[in-house]
Parts: sequence; structure tokens; C-alpha cells
Amino acid sequence: MVRDSLSHCLKETSNSQRKSERIPEYPLTGKEPYVFRAEKPGDLPDVHADLMRKTLRHDEGILYLLYSPISPEENGPFGLSATPGSHSVAVTKRRFVISENQHRKGAVPTIQSIPFRQVLYVELGNALFFGWFSIQFVVDNKPSCAALFFPASTGMSHFGIAVQKYRSMTGSAYDQLSVDTIDWADIWRHTPKTEVDHVKPLIIRKELPFNMLRSSERWILRKRLRKSIPVYLSRNGILVSTNFGLIHATDEPCTRPEIFGFGVNASCIAFDGLKSAQLLQKSMNGRSLCFLQLKIARRKVTIDFDIPFDSNSLRDAESLVYFINRDMPSDEEARIS
Repeated sequence: MVRDSLSHCLKETSNSQRKSERIPEYPLTGKEPYVFRAEKPGDLPDVHADLMRKTLRHDEGILYLLYSPISPEENGPFGLSATPGSHSVAVTKRRFVISENQHRKGAVPTIQSIPFRQVLYVELGNALFFGWFSIQFVVDNKPSCAALFFPASTGMSHFGIAVQKYRSMTGSAYDQLSVDTIDWADIWRHTPKTEVDHVKPLIIRKELPFNMLRSSERWILRKRLRKSIPVYLSRNGILVSTNFGLIHATDEPCTRPEIFGFGVNASCIAFDGLKSAQLLQKSMNGRSLCFLQLKIARRKVTIDFDIPFDSNSLRDAESLVYFINRDMPSDEEARIS
């Protein structure tokens, strides 16, 4: 009887926590320590609710809607920067919609719409309790970025689902792959757990991986003032290619060898944004490194997205270049240039 009563109490507490996570029962100030999901625009704080209701059409299906409080930081890892403010993010079947309230005098709340056809790539990552979400996109024939920071302890799962919903709407580009697929277990087996934990939440049900490249952390010693100084060459990373696009997860650069880094960033690239690919060799601090260079294009804008990889992944890199270029007019060959 005591066990049944305890079980009932735990169940009620769990249900109460889930309910309060989605729809708080008190006014929001923007300084809440958590991210939560909203079922509809009316569940968002006043200004975000009004902006979303005015922007989203009645017939526009919302795949995921969330609220994120103010993060005071303006700069984050991987060169990202963001304006401090609270945000709501909606993922629909064709676009992202992001509202922002800076909660300061004279700053007018804003909202922007980013159609999927303008997205170059999407980033999601965290370093301990600090999380970030970023969309690199094209507007007025120029590259632009929409980024926000959030508390990672409550936000990573919500933003992970939002990115997953986006990826599900930009694929599957290849319903039946003409290449052999890889078992996910083979990918995880030799991948650092931090990167596994960042890639897994982005995977869509029935997603099929067919290619994988790895990059290892590498350092060399250089003589400076009679001392041997470690110089950074490359960081740990993994590129997984699937029928829903590419996911590139990489560690934040370490300051010294054998020092554990806490930051991991995952970039998601849709196949319909890829123009071409080629393999390059770059010289860094007197050492030659292999790179996969992706050309990502939207409208009249093309950017380079360079991904380092280990030499033992060369054959897989050549196969991926051939796969990307085979249906695109290109004079590039799948070999190091």
C-alpha cells in the first residue's frame, strides 16, 4: 500500500513537472533558468505570443515551438555571437520563425522568417551549461546569421528536436540509396562519446548513414626561444552522410594537448543546398592536412565549408565527393588536388 501511494505521488509529481515545463502558470520575465516547449503561440509570453500569432498563418502546420530565456553572453565558442534576449522559435513545414525580445528600454521586439530554401546550414552545440543555436542563411543575396544562446541543461533536448524536425522536412533526398549503408553501431563504436551525444538527438527515424569521415586531434612541437611549444593542427570531429543530409560534429579546440575540451558543435547541411565537393590539401605549420571542401549555395550566394579528415578516411572522402558531384555538372574529380 505504501509502495502504491509512493508510486502515485511520483507519477503526479512527474506529470506536474511536464505540465509546468510547457506552460508556466506565472508571468515570464525573460530571466527564467529553463527552455520549454509551447503547444501553440498562445502559450508563449505576451510579446512572443503576439508576434507569432501575427506571423504564422492559420493553415501553417507548426512542427515544434519553444521558448528560450535571456542569456547574458554576447559571444560564444566557434566564433558565434548573439544579442542577449528571450526568444521563441517555431519550426514549420517550410521555414523557421524566430521572435526576439531584448527586455531593455528602447529595444523593439522583432520577428524574422527564414525559409528552408534560404538556409545554408544549421548549428547546435553546447559547452557545459552554455548552449547555442545558429542558422546560417541567405537574405538579399548576402550570407547572414541568426544565433541565440540558451541554458544547455534544459535547452539541448528541445533545440535538438527542433533541428530534427527541420531535417525531416529537407529530406529524404535519396529514398533508395545507390550505395551501401553503414550500421549506426559501427559509427558510434570509434566515435568520442561527446560527439555521439550531439549527433544522436538529430537523427530521424529510418535515417540511413552511408559514409563517415573522421578527424583526430593533432599537435606538433615547434621551437620558440629554445623551448618546445605545442602547436594545434586539427581537432576531433566526425562527418556522417545520410539520406537526409550531412551532420558534422566537432570539438572545440583545446588550449593544450591532453586537456579535455567541453564544447561540441554540430552542423547540419541539407543535400539541396550542396553545389559540389572537392578534396584539398592545406599546409598548416609545415604539415599537410586533408580537407573536404563543400560548396553550399543558395540563390546567388556560395560559401565554402571546409572539413578536415584523417588520411585513413581518404577512400571514404573520395567516395563522398563522387556521390555529391555525380548528379551535378562539375569538372572536379574525386582526388586530392
